[in-house]
This record gives sequence, C-alpha cells and structure tokens, in this order.
Amino acid sequence: MAVDIFVQIASIIAIAAAGPLVVVLLSARGGNL
Repeated sequence: MAVDIFVQIASIIAIAAAGPLVVVLLSARGGNL
C-alpha cells in the first residue's frame, strides 16, 4: 500500500525535524533561564 510508504516517510521526516527542534528549544530555554 502507498499509505504504508507515506507513513514511513512521514515518520522519518518527523524524527529528522524533531532532533534539531529539541536542541533549539533546549538551548533557547537555557539561554532564557
């Protein structure tokens, strides 16, 4: 099914985007605090 491939691609993109996003949020909090 194409849906399975779409889900896998979406999950990979989410993980790739969540990594740097968490680092930015943590660094921003550390700078503010």
